[in-house]
Amino acid sequence: MEYPAGTYAEQITGEVYSRYQELLHLSNAVDFDDLLMLTVLLFQNYSEVLDRYQGTYEHILVDEFQDTNTAQYVLVKLLAGKESHLFCVGDPDQSIYKFRGADYRNISRFQKDYPGAKLILLEENYRSHQLILDAAMAIIDKNPDRIRKQLTTARQDGPKITLRDLANEDEEADFIVDKIVELAYEGKYKPRDCAVMYRTNAQSRSIEEAFLRAHIPYKLVGATRFYGRREVRDLLSYLKVIHNPMMK
Repeated sequence: MEYPAGTYAEQITGEVYSRYQELLHLSNAVDFDDLLMLTVLLFQNYSEVLDRYQGTYEHILVDEFQDTNTAQYVLVKLLAGKESHLFCVGDPDQSIYKFRGADYRNISRFQKDYPGAKLILLEENYRSHQLILDAAMAIIDKNPDRIRKQLTTARQDGPKITLRDLANEDEEADFIVDKIVELAYEGKYKPRDCAVMYRTNAQSRSIEEAFLRAHIPYKLVGATRFYGRREVRDLLSYLKVIHNPMMK
């Protein structure tokens, strides 16, 4: 969160950060951001250390390059030096971690800093049908600073995309479940044929509750069910004890 310069909130934020850094120092500890910053400072201020590590890693591969932040980009440049072979894989169209400091512009910086690098575009898609790719390209093409590419796929046939504007997450969850019920009732699909994708873990609660209300079994992939999380189960147990009329 950014505050106007000189405000009381900015002063408090600075004091909290200074105290936080002081406690880290007293504990002989660093956080993740410090690991990056201190390593960059180490390489910048001690050339003998940088020379040692530049000689250690001849080939460097960086994946998900669009999600690197400024410190990470500087760190990669320092490690690579002038002689190392640097290979970066990324797609600025897929950058979603700006809130964590990621800067998709590192890809354009890479092209300027390494003008001799070869650009390889992967334009064949194996997951989606062409209609989805065309819709995605129609949106992302409005970004004037992106690297132009044309996604294609062998999967030409597919259903049309449906857009629905809903007021909140609960209405969204109910719409999803109602649509699955409708498809199952029409005999087009079974519930197990349907997948729901959401962007953040926080969205799972309303969707899970909608499935529970509709008595539709579901499976959460890659995460723990909201009501199965340890802290939620503990809280529910306390509430059950409090609500128990037999407890004195």
